Amino acid sequence: MTGKIHMADAQAEYYLSLEHSLSRRNRRANLVLLVLGGALLLVMGLFLCLLPQRDFSPEENRSLAAAPKISMPTMLDGSLSTGIADFCADQFPLRSLFISAKARAELLLGKMENNDVLLGKDGYLITRQEYDATQRTILYQNMAAVDRFATALKAKNIPFTFAVVPRSIDVNRNKLPPLYNTVNADAASILLDQSAKQKNLPWINLTDILQRAAATGDAVWYKTDHHWTMQGAYLAYVALSEALGYIPYPADAFSQQVVCENFLGTTHASSGMRWVKGEDIILWRYEDDESFTTEIMEGGKTIRTLNGFYDLAALETHDEYNVFLGGTNTLIRITLSTRENAPTLILLKDSFSQSLAPYLARHFDLLLIDMRSYDIRSSGSLSALIEHEQADHVLLLYGIDTLYDSYSLKNLTFGLN
Repeated sequence: MTGKIHMADAQAEYYLSLEHSLSRRNRRANLVLLVLGGALLLVMGLFLCLLPQRDFSPEENRSLAAAPKISMPTMLDGSLSTGIADFCADQFPLRSLFISAKARAELLLGKMENNDVLLGKDGYLITRQEYDATQRTILYQNMAAVDRFATALKAKNIPFTFAVVPRSIDVNRNKLPPLYNTVNADAASILLDQSAKQKNLPWINLTDILQRAAATGDAVWYKTDHHWTMQGAYLAYVALSEALGYIPYPADAFSQQVVCENFLGTTHASSGMRWVKGEDIILWRYEDDESFTTEIMEGGKTIRTLNGFYDLAALETHDEYNVFLGGTNTLIRITLSTRENAPTLILLKDSFSQSLAPYLARHFDLLLIDMRSYDIRSSGSLSALIEHEQADHVLLLYGIDTLYDSYSLKNLTFGLN
């Protein structure tokens, strides 16, 4: 007598029979998928090997990895596999297209950003900047160095002013995506403000004046870059006038010259949002500004000279922002030969001062020092340099980002008692 088959066994037998009947079809499908995948990898590999290698990506404003050299040491230490991975990632065919597609996908998912860059209104690309505990420690160390430096200058009766440049996310609040929470962004400015007040530093916060101007529609910041425009730099020039002791020229004393119509800055390079259009670089010129001499110095010698403040040849390169003073060089001296007994201002800077210098040069002989690359071993202490230059005033102008990310201000204290 045949026993009854359990319902679960019957169901399992059914699925086993179904799988067996479909196995041949599945094998064909798997084979097709394997062949197509292999063909795709082969084609991509051939393109990777046969297409010309690129040394530089203008879209990302960075150098690209080259093919690694194969050797026994690189195979043993693992650097060969890392080099191959970097090479494939940087030289991948249609790489820019895939980067743009990834950015669009992130936005379609409702993330409002890609690679920590927010897509704001009117084509503004705004970096989302939040700082961790290590970066906050850097800020405290930098502020302590500024405090000690300011005290040393005060003892020598050398006037000192400390000014802080905000970020795009601080200034362009009206361009942020709807409902974007700025609490984390505000925390950086609040911590900086508290630190400066605790140390009683003679500092100027430029956020309010720039934020108000941006709210009324003034183009004080580049849409695709982390720098202010010359209009934004002009507002800083006005805000600094009382502390530095000059009467600022009115805005109508300058003429505006468009020198670039498709500027794509550093924020655009990291965003992946290739569809965002470029913008104008507008210089604020004044009569006889080409009479000034800009000397780019290295090792105590002048290695390059500009007539005026602008290196128009830089507009033909991948980094058009270098039109201002020829780029962020370590030492730059600006003088006017037809002027006598002008006071000397030493400007300790990061890249924001490049577009501010043309305004200040109307009132001072300038020595610009980029503390991020200033080498105290070869150039000596900053304190000794200030005395040698017989500086009438010292201005430290730094962006918030630099204060949180760079240890460069520790060199301020070298050589102090």
